[in-house]
Amino acid sequence: MLFHVVAKHDYETCPGVLYGPESDEVNELTKWIEGDENVNVLGVWAYNVSHTTYAVLEASDMKYVTALMRPQMGKGDIQVLPVMDGIAMRKERGHWGK
Repeated sequence: MLFHVVAKHDYETCPGVLYGPESDEVNELTKWIEGDENVNVLGVWAYNVSHTTYAVLEASDMKYVTALMRPQMGKGDIQVLPVMDGIAMRKERGHWGK
């Protein structure tokens, strides 16, 4: 399954603002970007001005995504939305190239 993630925190609690972008706190907050044995991170895009990160993850179950994102959950709003691969669906239907 694919998941679209929006992770947002407040500038007042931003580890980059409080401790610096090279800090251990920033390293810990962004560790999820590497994924793990249950979650494949397909892409991550940051919009640092609004302290928002967007990502597309792949996992067999939502519980694995929740476990990966748990450290982020205490830092701000996290939205995890299951999504479908529109390109794959079009190809499976035989519509691709027609």
